[in-house]
Amino acid sequence: MSSVSRILSAARPSLTASARAYTTVASEASKAAPAATNTEGYYKVTQTRSLIGVPKSTIKVLKSLGLGKKIGRPVFQPHEPSAAGKILKVKELVKVENMVGPIPPEGFQRTRAIKGYKVVGKMF
Repeated sequence: MSSVSRILSAARPSLTASARAYTTVASEASKAAPAATNTEGYYKVTQTRSLIGVPKSTIKVLKSLGLGKKIGRPVFQPHEPSAAGKILKVKELVKVENMVGPIPPEGFQRTRAIKGYKVVGKMF
C-alpha cells in the first residue's frame, strides 16, 4: 500500500463522518420548519429597454419573469437559482436591485388605472 493511498484511506472516514453530521443537522433543521417561507430577500427586477428586435426566446424569458408589458414597472423574484438564471439571460434589458426582507407595498400596486365611475345600482 502506497503512502498516498494510506493517507486517503485514513482521511475518508473523517470526511464521511463530517458529511453525515452535516446532512443530519440539515435534515433536522428542515423537519423543524417545513413550511418556512423565503424571507431572506428578493430581486427587484425592472425592465429598462424595449423588446423591439429581441429574439423570441428572450421575450419568453421576460414574460416568465413577469415583465414585458410596461417599461419601468418593478417585479419581485425570490433569491433562487432559476430566477438568477433568467435575470442573467436578459441582463441587458433589465435593472436588478437586491431587496432584503418582505416585499414592500409598491410590489402590489395596480397596473391598471382606477375606473372613473362607480356603479350604484341597476336601472331595470
